[in-house]
Amino acid sequence: MGGSGSTRRVVVEEDSEGAGVVKISDSVVKRLKETGDFAGLPSPPEPREKPLPKPEKLPRFERDKHARDLEAFYQDKLRALEEKNALVYRTTKEQFAKAVEEVEQKFLKHTGSALCQDFQQQVYQCYKANSDKTLMCSPEVRQFTSCVETARQNALTRKG
Repeated sequence: MGGSGSTRRVVVEEDSEGAGVVKISDSVVKRLKETGDFAGLPSPPEPREKPLPKPEKLPRFERDKHARDLEAFYQDKLRALEEKNALVYRTTKEQFAKAVEEVEQKFLKHTGSALCQDFQQQVYQCYKANSDKTLMCSPEVRQFTSCVETARQNALTRKG
């Protein structure tokens, strides 16, 4: 299985940039770019001009200054993120309101006027007067139903 011994030598050296940083040679970068495997990888971080010394090796007053600088840096980042979040929220809220308005214009603009109100009132009065004998109101109900059916037919013929 492993008859043709293809070997690669990997040398990992610890650098002054810190732990977890692995340097690769230019030839490896070139091979990755040629094969296209490099496209999905994140771009390497830009080198710092001056590496930050480790806080425990600094004198106390410099550590305090370093802590204040870090706090100010992250406060600025937090403020920027809050502003960005507020902008995204406002934009989303405006887009949502616009979408609601479009839907209302498209679907809720067709409010029908009351049809056959006089017949409806007659049915109501009849039911009120004959609450225990509702079948006595069947002529009024038939008139109302007929009126609604006629209005529906007229609406369909106007659209068609």
